[in-house]
Amino acid sequence: MADSILAVPGQAAGEFKLMGKIRTADEVRLAVPEGILNIGGNGKGFILQPRIDWDPTAPANQDGSLDNLALGDDVYLYAVQQANGRAHLVASKNITVPDGYGPDESRRIGGFHYGRWRPLSERYNAAYDPSVIVMPTSVWDLKHRPKCDPSGMVEFMPGWWVDIYLASEDGAPWPETVPLSRYNATPLTGTEGYSRYLDYPTLLANAGKRVPTLDQFYVYADGAPQGNDGNNDTAWSATTNSGRTATGTVAKAVSCAGVVDAAGNVWEMLQDHYDVGSTSSADYNYGRTIVENGKDAGHNRGEIYHRHWRMWLAGGQWGNGVRCGSRCAHAIHSPWYVNCNTGLRGVCDSL
Repeated sequence: MADSILAVPGQAAGEFKLMGKIRTADEVRLAVPEGILNIGGNGKGFILQPRIDWDPTAPANQDGSLDNLALGDDVYLYAVQQANGRAHLVASKNITVPDGYGPDESRRIGGFHYGRWRPLSERYNAAYDPSVIVMPTSVWDLKHRPKCDPSGMVEFMPGWWVDIYLASEDGAPWPETVPLSRYNATPLTGTEGYSRYLDYPTLLANAGKRVPTLDQFYVYADGAPQGNDGNNDTAWSATTNSGRTATGTVAKAVSCAGVVDAAGNVWEMLQDHYDVGSTSSADYNYGRTIVENGKDAGHNRGEIYHRHWRMWLAGGQWGNGVRCGSRCAHAIHSPWYVNCNTGLRGVCDSL
């Protein structure tokens, strides 16, 4: 074919290079830089032409799954083979392959989350109703992404990603449960039998993530309005609430990083923990009962030598009213408790 192109550097299996990173061009369109990549193994290199104003919802650019693009959707970008040596881009909600293509003729190279967005200009504005757009902080590609599955995550500071939504269960039995970041899901808590510090780190490790620190919470929660005593307008926080609610229930409960429910709904467990120490060794004792909690309470797991082991939580929970917010933190919680008001979200560093 006269106009075919041979992408020699892309002939090696696994090759992927872009002149920059995929980013948003506006509320629904993407800018995709030019590059070269391999699709299908050795000897199958392709050119990726630049897209300045690419609409993933256009019929020619997707597999039909985006005809009903909705709040909370994760979308994946696939480069697919063409006979002329130029890769075609196809958007899909499918995480394996786009409809109409197989694994040997397509390659997942990026993606984004379609969710609520609060710009910096509306930081802490309790009257602002966030728009539903392609979230700028959620866009990823093979060279710009977290080490874990990037679905349902945003980059809240250079090199660090966080779950958009409070973690929910994937349905697998413990200890293989993988926490998910999903819209309109029930946030997991001690109601499902989890101990804060004895079980939550294992959950997040199953997803390739870890527990955030207080300083990280303060960054990714920034801009989210505080809660109210008398209503759930800006956070799930009204003092009359009797329990947790589905993730994303409150439209305004979004930070400027795109993180949902950072204020209210359930407390977020943090990595920070400490012991209320003493200068006298007589005040310290081994404790067995504190590790006899959570999913593995029936197993012998040793003892903890401490005086008063404590941990930090952040954000506030469903009935804390105006105390809920992006700088809300609580420092005296017992790490081993199985508590119905404490959930979690994970963080992960970049690839």
